Amino acid sequence: MSYLPHIIGIIYFAMSACLLNLYMGRDCKIPVSISYLRIIGLFLFAIFVFDLAYPFNIFSFVSALFITLFVINIFYIILNYYRPIDYIGLILNPIIFISLILYLTLNFSSMGTEVEKSLYVHIIFSLASYGFLMLAGMQAFILKYQINSVKNIHNSSILNSFPPIEEMGNIMYKLIIVGFVLLTLSLLSGLPYTAIRVDIGIEQKILFSIIAWITFLYLIVKKSYYGIKDIAAANMTIGGLIFLLLAYLGTKLLVN
Repeated sequence: MSYLPHIIGIIYFAMSACLLNLYMGRDCKIPVSISYLRIIGLFLFAIFVFDLAYPFNIFSFVSALFITLFVINIFYIILNYYRPIDYIGLILNPIIFISLILYLTLNFSSMGTEVEKSLYVHIIFSLASYGFLMLAGMQAFILKYQINSVKNIHNSSILNSFPPIEEMGNIMYKLIIVGFVLLTLSLLSGLPYTAIRVDIGIEQKILFSIIAWITFLYLIVKKSYYGIKDIAAANMTIGGLIFLLLAYLGTKLLVN
């Protein structure tokens, strides 16, 4: 089991290199299909995350980070089956690889506080919302790069492989809507817990979560009723994502 993070890291490094080559119009240069690598990587990642988080003590920075990445990866694979969003792997795969490298080199403690059963519903909604909104954030980064490249008349094989800007914006918007609904349910399901337990970590989590919620609400209303430029929507999505990261991972890093 001690070598599992190394194996997973190699798989996600291979997928990163393969996907980059494909989007640059080159051969993948690995003997295994990237689709098989995704499934193998996800399966091994699931074993690693379960071993890390069991018995569900996810209130630590390390376990929170890898559980979140695992959930994002699941949504990425499922959504990619219905609507090709391979390009998000250009960001997601390197993030997973770098996270594993940091985990192996910095030796963070994976110990945490065991979660109360009454919080299971809140945690499920939270993980689901973070999964969709993180994907929306990655989509926003790629969309911003695409818009800036077109504006600066910068052409590349990677840029030409992306869907049109309008379609990219629509995909981002749909991810935000689903994520926003789940984030709302997450906040509502967590109210009973915050009413009886308040500490520094919880207060920071609530504050940043509400700021992120307001940011995404404003974006949805602006987009639906008044219209908003794709570059502004991408910037606002990235801003909301930063607050969400501060709420979820930042507070865990501070209190651990």
